[in-house]
Amino acid sequence: MSDVSEKKEKSVYDPPMSPHQSYAEINSYVVGWGLFFAALFSLAVGYLCLKIGQTVDAFAPVSVLAMGMAIMFKRKNAFPETVHIQAIASAGTNILGGTMFILPALFILNLHGVSFVQMIIPIILGGILGVFLATTFRRYFCEEMDAAYPFPAGRAAAEVLQCNEGSKARIMIGSGLLAMGYDFVLNTLGWWREVLSTQTFTWGQSIADKYKLMLSLDSDAALLGIGYFTGIRYAAIIAAGSFFSWFVCLPVIYYLGGDHLMTVDGQAMLLSQAPMREVFNQYVRHIGIGMLAMAGIIGLISMSGVVARVIKRAFVDIFSGNATGSTGLLRTQRDLPMSQIAIGTLLMTILFAIFFHITCADTLVQTILAFIIILIFAFMLSVVGISSIAFTGNEPVSGMTIFMIIVSAVIMSAAGMRGESGIIAILMMAAFLCSTLAVAGNFMSELKVAYITGATPKKMQQWQLVSIILAGVVSVGVIFLLNNAYGFTGEHALAAPQANAMAAIVKPMMDGGMAPWPLYMAGAFLAFLMWMIKVPPLAFALGAYLPMEINTPVLIGGIISYLVSHSSKSDIINELRLHEGNTIASGFVAGGAIGSLISAVLHIAGIHWFMENWVTTPGATYLGILTYIGMGCFIYFMSKRAK
Repeated sequence: MSDVSEKKEKSVYDPPMSPHQSYAEINSYVVGWGLFFAALFSLAVGYLCLKIGQTVDAFAPVSVLAMGMAIMFKRKNAFPETVHIQAIASAGTNILGGTMFILPALFILNLHGVSFVQMIIPIILGGILGVFLATTFRRYFCEEMDAAYPFPAGRAAAEVLQCNEGSKARIMIGSGLLAMGYDFVLNTLGWWREVLSTQTFTWGQSIADKYKLMLSLDSDAALLGIGYFTGIRYAAIIAAGSFFSWFVCLPVIYYLGGDHLMTVDGQAMLLSQAPMREVFNQYVRHIGIGMLAMAGIIGLISMSGVVARVIKRAFVDIFSGNATGSTGLLRTQRDLPMSQIAIGTLLMTILFAIFFHITCADTLVQTILAFIIILIFAFMLSVVGISSIAFTGNEPVSGMTIFMIIVSAVIMSAAGMRGESGIIAILMMAAFLCSTLAVAGNFMSELKVAYITGATPKKMQQWQLVSIILAGVVSVGVIFLLNNAYGFTGEHALAAPQANAMAAIVKPMMDGGMAPWPLYMAGAFLAFLMWMIKVPPLAFALGAYLPMEINTPVLIGGIISYLVSHSSKSDIINELRLHEGNTIASGFVAGGAIGSLISAVLHIAGIHWFMENWVTTPGATYLGILTYIGMGCFIYFMSKRAK
């Protein structure tokens, strides 16, 4: 992250809402519909997450619905209202990390002694802390370092919200409908393969068997659009991290540890005979987790000046009598007062420590250790999460939480925590931290939307706090509802893949198991080397941690963005074409998300039109390659029309 710690020239925006004017941004219409959509998407996407292990951002469908309602109700103040409706509604999906990734593990491990209220408390406290942390660093990430961080998801959301111009709206709608149809066919009908892999072919499987090498790409339209916003530089670094994991680390582990016994689906087998993805998940991914942890430390150190300014601003607010903290600032620069943020951050952590002491701890020492752990990890990993969102639009929440679980298990075990009570204690800490990280990262994207569109950050922050409380209660209620209806263990149970992974890690750790410290240390050392040679370690670590098929479309999108921005000898035309491509890419992100959501609803409803036999054939892969090339060409040639 060293290259983004230097002062860079900020982009100049002419936002739709002028910073020098006041707007009716919040009213009963905005609050009512925002909270309604927050609860609705917390319910719908929470079910989706537990059912098939996937989530969908709320911004695209909510923005479209809010725009449609503005037309239907003939709203005269449509734009500011739509911006804030989707921001309030975003809490419904922002909070899901803590609930859906962690809490079902309590049912999976048959720990039924935790009540509904006990589950809600860490989720809400962690979510509120996430809002405070995002607010703390908003000025740095959204304003001071605007030119350094691409914020692909935030820029895509802003593009969708601003598509009220005639030609721009037509391009946005056209590309959105194309992506929606593409992803609907991809996920619902299975006419072509989503994950394009060399292992589909005989020659590719032979290479994988002999040399443990493969190449894969997720052909989802939304990922292609996010890659376009990411740009070639960071897309290349992220892909380099992925290629390092799959083309270097994976073959080396097979070569050196082929005789090692590992467990796959409860069965012991030689590592040399294990599937490549299992070896990646159980070994290589831990190197990525170590890199993420070290990248967080490096990022926090590099941002020490920012943290010092934040602390100084908080003291000035407290002792200068500036209660609002907004004296002399434009409307678009006003945040919650730093004094309130500082007090709120400390209060949320102390309240969780009190909750932990009452429900989990046997001694005061255990409570103090838990307080220190969550405070350190919340600050350190929130920097990682926010930076991840700023780089790629994705956040490795589960990976960061796993690292915290392992460290916490070691420390709390040494402090005397064992068995069932120890597992509950660690999972409560994980729920709190995971909620903090998920909200901090995703809400920063909303604050970036506020910066681009000219919305007031302070109002967005205030109502995000309210929405987090509602979404936290609803999301935990979804877990109890689905546990009673389907359960998380046994035949026909909900998959809950992330929660199953958490349960599989925390139980042996609290029963005396060992963590893969050598792999973490190797990853930390590699991140330090990246920093030494001035390669952003976080971007590289994200590539190393995430599956290859998630990273390769980001690279493809970045390459298309580069080609569009160099398609003419005129810099002015290149800039116009790049911006035209941004509109198309944002349509891909929004349309792809809506198409995937429709497919998920049909899947949950039991409607199966998927051609399962065909989609695994080489023919489906060839067709997938052709359609994906067509989508890439669509962005490129449509962008080149701008003159």
